[in-house]
Amino acid sequence: MITEGTDGIGRGIARVHLARGERVVDIGTDKAKTEPGAWFLRADLDLIDENGRLIDRLSPELDTIDVLVLGARVQRSRHTETADGLESYFELTYLSRFLLSRGLAGLLGRAAGPGGLNYCGAGCFGPPRWDGLQQRTQHHGRTAAIQAGILNAPLAVDFVGHHPAIRYVNYFPGTVATSFAGDCDDAEAAQIDRLRVTGNPVETAVKEILPFLDSGSPGHPVAVSARGAVLLDSHSSPPADARRLYDYTREVLAR
Repeated sequence: MITEGTDGIGRGIARVHLARGERVVDIGTDKAKTEPGAWFLRADLDLIDENGRLIDRLSPELDTIDVLVLGARVQRSRHTETADGLESYFELTYLSRFLLSRGLAGLLGRAAGPGGLNYCGAGCFGPPRWDGLQQRTQHHGRTAAIQAGILNAPLAVDFVGHHPAIRYVNYFPGTVATSFAGDCDDAEAAQIDRLRVTGNPVETAVKEILPFLDSGSPGHPVAVSARGAVLLDSHSSPPADARRLYDYTREVLAR
């Protein structure tokens, strides 16, 4: 199962697994961009209820999920709140991954050697900014994206703590020449145009990712970059951060 398997890295991963004869569930917003042969399900993952609806639909229809790829992202230069009243990067890049990984853990647990892949940059940019997890007062598009990505490091520690039989990888691919879909101001749009030229090809990122999808040790979340792999240990993402973020997340969901 791949969120945003209709574009960029997600679509590249879908293409490989379909070529192997495997079943691919593609979660996105544009069915026309789905790889032929994939099962497309439309969902706006920056809404809490949409994540819940997706989990409720998949749980009775699938026996297992072998690999869950969490890759849905969007580019926004300006502070944007979703219909849930949450900062958009926080809800899509972190909260959706929290909901889906936990909500689909049962299906993952039924598979032989299940794995989760989350590409977001976690483990590469330091600890969370606890004084502004949703970047409401000093919002900048790139900073908000990085801060939301950082939250996926303690998310990985928390998830593996509850589901030690599932391997979990946070992948940071560096700059990849994808569509960079979203709503950007002129300055950021110009920067993105340059990145489309200088970024690594999608095929390169997919080639780096595949070994971590195909094998790995359960019980330890790993932060992976194009430069190699590093274990997310108690120093880079302490358990206290995982507990603190979990408590904050539960408060957000309760509201």
